Amino acid sequence: MSENRVDPTVAGLFLVSFITLVFGFLGLGAYTENMWIDTPQATGIAVFVGILIAVLMVSAIRCGNAFAAALYGFVAITLFLPSVATGTAGFIGMGGEFGAMFMFIIAAILYIVFMLVALFVGAPKLLVIILFLVALLYLFVGLFVNALNNNADPKTFGLLFGIFGVLAGLVSMYLAFALSTQKAPVF
Repeated sequence: MSENRVDPTVAGLFLVSFITLVFGFLGLGAYTENMWIDTPQATGIAVFVGILIAVLMVSAIRCGNAFAAALYGFVAITLFLPSVATGTAGFIGMGGEFGAMFMFIIAAILYIVFMLVALFVGAPKLLVIILFLVALLYLFVGLFVNALNNNADPKTFGLLFGIFGVLAGLVSMYLAFALSTQKAPVF
């Protein structure tokens, strides 16, 4: 029996593209006050995509790709944060004024750490850019949640996490297509 194993990198990039676009549109909707998708829907989608990425983590382990396995495990965990923070999709809310904000900011810092590791292991520069954009996405989601908890105007933070979410989604989609078709340059 053959031991062919398909590297899950492209599938993971497509899933990251999908979920960052969802959260990007959520942020842009918060800015325009015209919600295309609401928080419970977005967090439910995040949990579902988190489960799929956790499955890809197992596949990366089986392929011997330690960096992808670690990154997918971290991405899967961070996709549960919106549900845990808001108490939607069956999870208990963090409560308190700062709990949710700090969870998102800590995730942003850890994405920066993964970005530095990606630079160290020689990952494509586009992956480094994606990790940086997702770090900014999580940072501004945290600040958005903080503004909501303090009855401040969160529109600017919604715009920023929307922009970084859409950018991360588009770069992820490009990298996924470039790797899968091998017809576009991978930087």
